[in-house]
Amino acid sequence: MQEKYNVGIYCRLSRDDERSGESVSIENQRELLTRHAVQQGWTIYDYYIDNGVSGTTFDRPGFNRLVADATSRKINLVLCKDLSRLGRDYIEAGKYTDFVFPSLGCRFIALNDGVDTAHKNNEMLVIMKNVMNDLYARDTSEKIKAVKKSTFQAGKFIGCYAPIGYIKSPEDKHKLIPDPATAPIVRKIFALRCEGRSFRNIALTLNAEGIPTPRDLYYQSIGKENPRNENPYWSGTTVKTILRNEVYIGNMVQNKFGTLSYKAHKQVAKPQEEWIRVEHTHEPLVSKETWELVRSLDEKPTRRRTMNNGKMALFAGVVFCMDCGSAMRHDYETRPLKDGSRSSYEGYLCLRYSTSGKGACTAHVIIQRALIQIVLTDIRMKAGCAKQDPERLKEIIRQKRNAASEEQRKAQKAQLKGLERRLGELERLIPSTYEDKALGRIPEAVCIQLMKQYEAERQEKLAQKAELTAKLEISQQAEDSAEDWIAMIQDYSNLETLDRPTLLRLIDRIEIGERRKVNGQDERDIRIYYKFAGMVEV
Repeated sequence: MQEKYNVGIYCRLSRDDERSGESVSIENQRELLTRHAVQQGWTIYDYYIDNGVSGTTFDRPGFNRLVADATSRKINLVLCKDLSRLGRDYIEAGKYTDFVFPSLGCRFIALNDGVDTAHKNNEMLVIMKNVMNDLYARDTSEKIKAVKKSTFQAGKFIGCYAPIGYIKSPEDKHKLIPDPATAPIVRKIFALRCEGRSFRNIALTLNAEGIPTPRDLYYQSIGKENPRNENPYWSGTTVKTILRNEVYIGNMVQNKFGTLSYKAHKQVAKPQEEWIRVEHTHEPLVSKETWELVRSLDEKPTRRRTMNNGKMALFAGVVFCMDCGSAMRHDYETRPLKDGSRSSYEGYLCLRYSTSGKGACTAHVIIQRALIQIVLTDIRMKAGCAKQDPERLKEIIRQKRNAASEEQRKAQKAQLKGLERRLGELERLIPSTYEDKALGRIPEAVCIQLMKQYEAERQEKLAQKAELTAKLEISQQAEDSAEDWIAMIQDYSNLETLDRPTLLRLIDRIEIGERRKVNGQDERDIRIYYKFAGMVEV
């Protein structure tokens, strides 16, 4: 008597399979399998469909429902078009065909492959088919990665949606163009950061002004409401991510994330050396100067040092004690006067002195108003010198880099030449030693020992060469950046007021010396270090 079968028909189609056309479409699979089941006189219990799901994962809604129904004995025959529809991981596919389905008393048929677990003479065929399907998945994965890499290298954007501040070009979805509606938000974030605001403070400001978050803006762009009102507020992390995204200076940086393997689809962060960066791919929203200033602020403290009005102190994170090196603490207070009015004092004093007393350092007190005038005068003087005689200013900067530094550069260049000469010798010695061993001139043990010594020395010399090259490059950058700085500071010859963005753009640090008496007059040393590579006091 023929066994009665309740059939679960399983159909699957991945995005890659769609390229194969109608032959593997869901409709085609369903029609083919239904016709076969009817011809055999089997009862079709249900259809289980996974559309657009990769065969390398077995966590699929339709497949999970199929297994659940087989477990509860609702079906006792699983019918699919071929083994690749079941899956492309030969280990997992084999587990279901060899163990799971048989243990549930469920027959499995892959129609086009001639696989039927009711017959034991095709086990080797099943194994070979599963292995071939797995290899196909691996090959497809590598091809997709190659296409993506080529797209990244061409500087084309392939994200699902554009970052805040941009939209995809209607003419080319791989190109970004500024979004008139959201670009001002990005520029505002960069401007607030240039004022020295912390990430959290910027987020609080955006929330207070009711500016929508990137997620809200995305749902608005597609005409939908934010489901469950997810992430309705700006956070410091979101602000930080925007401020560190090179897309806003016209660069495309992609390939930051990838999957563990063609079987494990979990996204993981890639090391920076694997990132693909292409410059000048689209219109920037902020200038390179603003970008560099924002990046430099990452190394400065942005913890609030505020007055009663909540405004950040002008010189916070810029002014330091010349003697102990600690930061200067912002000090602000108001005092009542006899006539009922109040006088205000704003200045800076050595943090180490304020926390540990006279035994640690002295006060180094300086009034902010006086410091502003000193800095303004110095900036205008440097700007005037840069305008009238840039070569002289460049020579002053060069002289400030002391003779010892110049001698050090010469020594580094000589050392680099010696390293390159020795590396060339090692490149010849290693194959020569192997040749001597092959010709019987030296014993094998001696050859192995020499090869190890040469390779160890080569690796050491390569590391030393990389370190020296980096130092010399930094030194050269200092020369180049000094010229850029001279060209830039010329615009500040008529500077009347000093705000925090201007201060941070021009000056790296200010060192305050203690007051002293010289011929009955109060004097003190103040050193201003302007912002360019190879920083020196100008």
